Order: sequence, then C-alpha cells, then structure tokens
Amino acid sequence: MNRSVSRRSFLKAASAGSVLAVGGSVFAEDPPKIRIAAIGTGGQAHGDLSNFLNTGMAEIVCAADVFEDSLKWLRQRQPNAKFFKDYREMLRTCAGQFDAVTIVVPDHSHCAAFLEAAKYRVPVFCEKPLGHTLAETLTMMRKAKELNLITHVGMQGNSDHATPTLREWMESGELGAAKEAHIYCNAVPFFYKLDPNLINQSAPVPNGLDWELWQGPVKRRPYFPSVAPGGKWRSWWPYGEGCMTDWCCHILGPLVTALDLDLPVAVTVDSPTFDPAKTPFAFPMDPCYTFEFAAKGNRAPFKVYWYDVNRTAPRPAALEADQPFDPIGKQQAGAWVLCEKETLMFGSHGAGGLHIVPQSRMQAFKRPPKKYPRGKNHYAEFLLAVREKREASTPFSLAGKVSAMGLLGTVATRFPGRRLTFDSAAMRFTNCSEANAHLNPDWTREAMESYGTELVKL
Repeated sequence: MNRSVSRRSFLKAASAGSVLAVGGSVFAEDPPKIRIAAIGTGGQAHGDLSNFLNTGMAEIVCAADVFEDSLKWLRQRQPNAKFFKDYREMLRTCAGQFDAVTIVVPDHSHCAAFLEAAKYRVPVFCEKPLGHTLAETLTMMRKAKELNLITHVGMQGNSDHATPTLREWMESGELGAAKEAHIYCNAVPFFYKLDPNLINQSAPVPNGLDWELWQGPVKRRPYFPSVAPGGKWRSWWPYGEGCMTDWCCHILGPLVTALDLDLPVAVTVDSPTFDPAKTPFAFPMDPCYTFEFAAKGNRAPFKVYWYDVNRTAPRPAALEADQPFDPIGKQQAGAWVLCEKETLMFGSHGAGGLHIVPQSRMQAFKRPPKKYPRGKNHYAEFLLAVREKREASTPFSLAGKVSAMGLLGTVATRFPGRRLTFDSAAMRFTNCSEANAHLNPDWTREAMESYGTELVKL
C-alpha cells in the first residue's frame, strides 16, 4: 500500500475490506493530526498509543502516567508533548489543546478517568472491560449517551473481517439454529496464576511508582507484591476482574453481535477448588461459567460455557479425530459453537480463523453473500470517527454490554454452584440479595464518591 493515499482512496479500500497499513499517513493532503491526551502510557497503552501514532493521523500532545518508567518511550517518540503524573492535572492544564482522550489504565480507574475526561466533551477511546463494576459500566454508558460523545473501546477484533462474516453465517440459516457455545481461554496465565495470599503481604513501593495515584478511586491498602507495575493487578478483585471478564470482549463479543444477545437471564459458576471465603480478593483457577440467554425474535434460547485458566473445554464432537484440541496449551483462546446443522470454530479477537468442522463440511458450505461492511484498522477507525464527527464502530453501547456480561460472571464467582437469575430491566439478581451488593460495592462506590462522582444506583 502506498505510504500516502487520499482520504477517498482509503475509505474505498476500507469498505472493500482492506486494512490500513501500519506506518503510513492515510491522507495525502496531510490535514491537522488528531491531538491525543493520553491517560496511561505503559503496558497495553504502549501498544495502543503506538498504533495510533503509526496511522500517521495522530499526535500525542500530553500524557499522564503514575509510573515514570512508562513515560520514557513516549518522551523519545513525542518530545514536544507535555508529561504529568496525575491525569486530572493534565486535563486541566491542557484543556483546549487536545481533540481526543485515550484511557488505558488498570480497570479500576476506567470510570473515574472517563468521567473526568467527559467534562471536556471530547471523543474518548477506552480499553476494555469498560468499567470495573456493573454500576461503573452503566454510568459510563449513560454519560456517553447523555453527552452524545464519540466513544471507541479496545475490542480490536471487532474491526476484523471475521466478525461480520460470523454474523452473516448465523443469519443465513445455512447453519441451523445456534444452540450453545464453548469458550476457552488460558491466555497470558502469567497474569492470573498467583498466590492469593500475596494481597495480605506488604512490600516496598517500586521506585518511580506513585502508589497513591495508582490506587485512584478504590479503598486504600498498603502496596503488596505482584500488583503493579505490570498486568498482574488483573488477578485481584479490587483492581481487575480475572481472566473471563478481561477476555470476554475478545471472544464472546463476536457472538453478542452475531446473535443479538442481550444480558443473560442467569449465570452459574462451577469451580471445584475455589472457596471465596478463603480468598475473597482472588478468582477461580478452574472455573466454568454458564451464561443463559433468553430467546429473542427467531433465535432460540442460547447457552455459553466459558472455561479458563486450568479448566479445559470439551472437545467438539464434529472435529476430525486426527486434529488436535488443546485449549490450555497451544490453542490458548477460542470457541466452538454447536448449531443444528454445523459446528463452528474460531479463535480470539473477533472470531479470527472462523471455520466449520470437519473440513469436508467447510468445503461443502454455501457461503452467504456479504452484507455487512468489513472493518478498518481499529485505531484509524476511531481517528476517522473523530475527524468526521460520527459514531465509531465499537462504542460504549456495544462494548459496555459485553463488559456487563463478564461482570455478572465476576459477581457469580463469589457464589460458586448457585444459579443466579438476573433481571436486566431492574439490573438486579432476583434470587440472591447478597449478589446485588457486588453490583455497586461499597469499596468502589464510596471511593468514587470521594472523587466527586455519583454512580448509577442499583
């Protein structure tokens, strides 16, 4: 692809299914770049911000991170940017100098950072899962809608061509009714396989880390090993939501779109070795989450079984006997879907590698015509939406729903073996009042209020 193409050529190529090449400007005319204020610059943020810069359409004019080392790479790449520890100070100081805000920080800070950024009425890119609790997620969705903000979430696979393909296949009738899905994820076990007692130990704060700012809008506790910097905070409920809620946007998300799934009517978690009373801040290492979805339109009721970390999904019966199935080894994340006529398999991030098993059925499959647009580069898509003042392809309204599904599963881990029924109109569990306390828990609600934020009441 030519390193510099016209806007019209880019949009034409994108609508035909082409992906924006990394490293080149998409505009021959070189209009002013989208000016980004970055909240978070290390870890996942390093990758996201690099991808924004690589489109040639953006520049980072200011950035905030509580860990000094995380700013080093960006100081070199964007030497004219302004740098801060506290994103609130950054937004106040640089107000009027940025066109969009990126939020790529630990999950417990997503809501507070978004609500602060929303005061400046600019488009927002936020990593997934959207909020740390159901109340936070709903608050972010409602605020974005109230202000009519352009929003985009880091469900990168939603811009992959396989997501609309899955939807077309499901809607074609060629597969028969979808019955159930089995999803497995053992990706990045380094994040999740930790000693649950570490949270009760203390350790010196690493040099360059502002621990008080890192904790942000949660209950204060002494620094402890294996939490920050780095991604291990995902293993601790005060800051993250475990493997399933982290990855559901990437693997469950395509099914939400393809089958038009609403929030589940029931959630059950089975984990033979997990005792939440003994490890109240940890997550199961051998869970099976069962999500039950009600019938809708022409679609029958649908179940999703999610297995992660040390729990292995069953082998699909339709898979050829000589084909390996190793979901906690080489095949670290993916799904298979049982339909009346066929069995589908796909990987992570937008149903990548979508196919029918066995191969003979794939060869005989009559592919339906394409009717949904193919994705653009996920990062260029946001920048184009900002420039054109239109909705992006993965707004809070979509990503928030998928995040909420995962968060209901997170709550269910506190009640293993119990089938929790959920009323999405009331946003309440109907058979477990104790579970409702976790939808807007005191330990995050009170801290958010100390930030001057009132969450949606549940």
